[in-house]
Amino acid sequence: MALLFSCFILGFTSGWCAAEEPALSWPQAPAQTRITFVKSIYSPRDIGLERGFFKKFKRFIAGEKKDILNKPIAVAVDKEKTIYICDAGTPAVHIFAQKEKRYKKITAINNEELLSPVAVAVSGEGALFIADSGLGKVFCLERNGRLKFVIGQDKGLLRPTGLALSAERLYVVDTLAQGISIFDLRGNFIAQFGRRGRGDGEFNYPSSVAIDSEGKIYIADSLNFRIQVFDRANKFLLSIGYAGDSSGSFSRPKGIAVDSLGHIYVTDGLFDNLQIFNQQGQFLLSLGEAGHKDGEFWMPCGLAIDSEDYIYVTDAYNQRLQVFHYAGKD
Repeated sequence: MALLFSCFILGFTSGWCAAEEPALSWPQAPAQTRITFVKSIYSPRDIGLERGFFKKFKRFIAGEKKDILNKPIAVAVDKEKTIYICDAGTPAVHIFAQKEKRYKKITAINNEELLSPVAVAVSGEGALFIADSGLGKVFCLERNGRLKFVIGQDKGLLRPTGLALSAERLYVVDTLAQGISIFDLRGNFIAQFGRRGRGDGEFNYPSSVAIDSEGKIYIADSLNFRIQVFDRANKFLLSIGYAGDSSGSFSRPKGIAVDSLGHIYVTDGLFDNLQIFNQQGQFLLSLGEAGHKDGEFWMPCGLAIDSEDYIYVTDAYNQRLQVFHYAGKD
């Protein structure tokens, strides 16, 4: 089995390295290694983040369980490798700022308690977008944490469950509305597409969205058991997957992300795995199975891939974030 030699370096002096040898990798030898396991993260301490003295003292007095993450279901990573995790079990958004060696938790915005944070996205300028399906709102926070605007029922949202950013646009999956709403980065409505159905461009409780470097839009059409792909003009291009129990099929597609080479990654919450497809929708590889060990899952949900093709998967019922790396050349 091929070994993972590279470390995941964050900032100038901070970072964490891959798992100790032998490293988990997929597919198994003698096939060429494509995916390597890097680390499981249960709390800020797993990546070298600690709280200040007074917070540590309070934790010592009051007691605190080791595992910070409760039910992580969505993740985003910015250009500085800060990790943002939506935790529906707390409920909160955890922020692991690795470069600054700082941990922060958001449980309320402008004195409004989060109810069910299920999606998160961050712009290149550091604006943070949080979708709360229970509140029926998308919050936009400036880099300094101040509330910039809120998108809610007044803009037509019913139950926002997925977020993605591209070309100064915010894409919001609205599960109850059975479609995708598009806004500018000031919260102004631009367009909407989709309706309930089984045909091309129709949805049955969509759950998440990703956008690649070419502007193609990928929607996890969960109860139609497929991924639908659209161009930047919202025109349907192709469908990936089908209902079934074989490789390339889905039972409950959840998260979706695209790496720098155009590979499409999809988590399946019932199969407890991560599947990878090419741009033509052909199945390439799967990893994971039900379990609690590294590389195994118990309801994987959210996905994010950073600029160096590190893959972040929220492993909800295992109360952790698992990190992998695409090590292939093509």
